[in-house]
Order: sequence, then C-alpha cells, then structure tokens
Amino acid sequence: MKLKNNILILAALVVTFACSTKKGGETASEEKEVVTYDPSAAKIKWTAFKLTDRVGVSGTFDQVAVTPGTGSTIDSLLTDGSFVITTESVNSNEATRDPKIRESFFGVFNTPEIKGSILSAKDGKGEVSLMMNDTTNTVPFTYAATDSTVVMTTTVDVTNWNGGAAIDSLNSVCELLHKGADGVSKLWPDVVVQVTIPAKK
Repeated sequence: MKLKNNILILAALVVTFACSTKKGGETASEEKEVVTYDPSAAKIKWTAFKLTDRVGVSGTFDQVAVTPGTGSTIDSLLTDGSFVITTESVNSNEATRDPKIRESFFGVFNTPEIKGSILSAKDGKGEVSLMMNDTTNTVPFTYAATDSTVVMTTTVDVTNWNGGAAIDSLNSVCELLHKGADGVSKLWPDVVVQVTIPAKK
C-alpha cells in the first residue's frame, strides 16, 4: 500500500513539473506566438465626403512604397517608418471618376506623390508628418493591432496643405454628382485615411 502511494505521489510531481511555469513566468498554454507584420503589403483606403449630408466615397491608392521602422514591437515598427504614395494610382472603383480625381484634384493640388514619415507611435496613438503640395504638416493618428493586422487611422483636411483650389476644381467638374436634395453642390475638404498592414503568413 505504501509503495502504491509513493507511485501516486511521484506521478503527481511529474505532472506538476510538466505544467510548471516556464521562463518569463508563463505556462506553456500562456505563451503566445510572435506575430510578424508585413509593411510591404500595406493597403491604403481613403474616404472623401460629398453632399451636405456627407455621403462617403471610398477608394484606394494602388501604388505605395513603405519603409518600416526597426525593432520587434508594433510601436518600433511604426516609429521612424516612412511611405510614398503615387497619386496617379488612385482607384475609386469608378473608371469615369478616377481621371477627374487625377487631373482636376491632384493636378491642381500639384501632388504627384504624397510623402509621409511617422514621428511617434505609442499606446495606440501617434503623429505622422505628411508632405503634399510642397507643404508639410503633422497630423495625429490612432492605431490598433491584432494577430492579423495593424490598422492606422487619421483624418486629413487638405485645406491645411493649401488644397482649397483643388477641392473647388474637382467639385466643379463633378458639380451635378455632388448636389444633394438641398440643391447644394458640396465636396468636403476632410478625408479619412486608413492604412492596413497585414501579418505575414
């Protein structure tokens, strides 16, 4: 009987040792796989607003070159990262609208490329420096990370980059399409921009 009890005690010790905490104080079940993100596969979505009622119109830029920051954390991946967006690659999912955006907006806006560099990123908030129309301004952004993506969101008011003439120009060529039930043709100067960086598979 004593031998049987000793065997049971030994078995319990083995199980306890097998489930004991590993380095860093985590158990095997608590350890998480390190997620690696792929900035080269970043996607940029923009949403502009028309009509007095602020109806959203969304699209993408299909050509963007991203240089990530150094380090292994989300904050360090973003901080000191930079990007260049080719505005000729604007894609609103409407073939008749894209030439108007290229010519009547970005042509007047004198912005073949949008250049940006991330100045800071910590605890879900950061600042990015944007150069458009030969003008550089800093805007805040927010970000959130999951096991599959990092999503950054900001709002850009193009009048801060002297873009009023470009807004008027595009609204002029799209006047009827930007006119709501109140008879007012309106294109808003603020654009919501969302950048999605997927995890590497």
